[in-house]
Amino acid sequence: MMMGIQDRLKEIRRESSSDAPGDKERFRRVELTGTEMMTQGDAIRATLAANVEPLAKIGRDLADRTVKRVVMVGCGDSWISGYGVRPALEQAFGCPCEPYEAFDFATYGTGVMDAETVAIGLSSSGKTEPVMDGLAASAGQGAYVIGLSNTLGSPLMEQFPGALHIHATRGGWPTQSSTAAMALKLALGAAVARARGRADVADAIDAALADLPDQVDAVSKAFWAPAQRLARKLARADLVLLAGAGPFYAPAAFGAAKLKELAPIHAIAFPLEEYHHYRTQKAGDPIFLVAADEASHTRALETAIMSKGEDGFCLALVPEGEQEIAAVADEAWHLPHVPGLVAPLVYSVPLHLFGYHAAVERDAVGLGAPRQSI
Repeated sequence: MMMGIQDRLKEIRRESSSDAPGDKERFRRVELTGTEMMTQGDAIRATLAANVEPLAKIGRDLADRTVKRVVMVGCGDSWISGYGVRPALEQAFGCPCEPYEAFDFATYGTGVMDAETVAIGLSSSGKTEPVMDGLAASAGQGAYVIGLSNTLGSPLMEQFPGALHIHATRGGWPTQSSTAAMALKLALGAAVARARGRADVADAIDAALADLPDQVDAVSKAFWAPAQRLARKLARADLVLLAGAGPFYAPAAFGAAKLKELAPIHAIAFPLEEYHHYRTQKAGDPIFLVAADEASHTRALETAIMSKGEDGFCLALVPEGEQEIAAVADEAWHLPHVPGLVAPLVYSVPLHLFGYHAAVERDAVGLGAPRQSI
């Protein structure tokens, strides 16, 4: 007998909470997210300390292997994390490194995998089906496969030659499990670069990672109150836009994910340039602009100017001392200077905090998800 729509819906839907105002299960996870986002430094420290030997083993495996392409496979935040570490891993491996959404990869992307490719899969549970399907197909065609997971003993940690354990919890929606995974991917890049004779690249990554946990903790504490104030101001917003260029697309996309999961409102993240290819922002729309480096500064400034011209609201995340964009934006959050290799990770943290506070402040005025009449 054919399964009815309601039965199919029950089978497909994985989320245990609802979008209703004050939903107890959603707020149980919101509070777990709050605890986890404020302990991201500890998770990064523990993850890096626990993987010294597994990273060295992968370095030995890849030291003399020809590698012409790396794919980073995952769903949701696990997929997004690849964008944030892509430039660092391309330096480390000396070849293109491509974030690949897991279902797309398993369905359309495995046909060109071979012994000169490396596939890196990330799954918190270690058993996400599209991730496992894509990696198994890659391994079958000779690719070297590395699994990253929070879950020891999971298929992802047992079935492939490379296995790295993320020491992070994920009782709420992903925060520390994503940033610890990004730090671990950077450490993987350092291990591979060192094994392949690129000590300069390895030293630069290792130096950036050494200071990272303290920097993440400092940003978490510094932006708690600003994120809370802004969330209170924007509590009735039904839509938030977020943009960042290159690796800074990752913080924008993480920010959108937290708003959709926790708040739960509409949020759209896009690469910075795409803002200018459509009439993207309407009057009153808030946009979070991740403008962290010189490479994207001019286009980010033009985006802030466009936001003002459209009567939108612009929150700019900029480095300490930046004045040009800050003068145009409605509000600017100045983050401490950190090495570019880890900046996408650090800039993700205030957006985690905003997602948490948006959920709390929206609930305080009795709102859940936006609803439209059709």
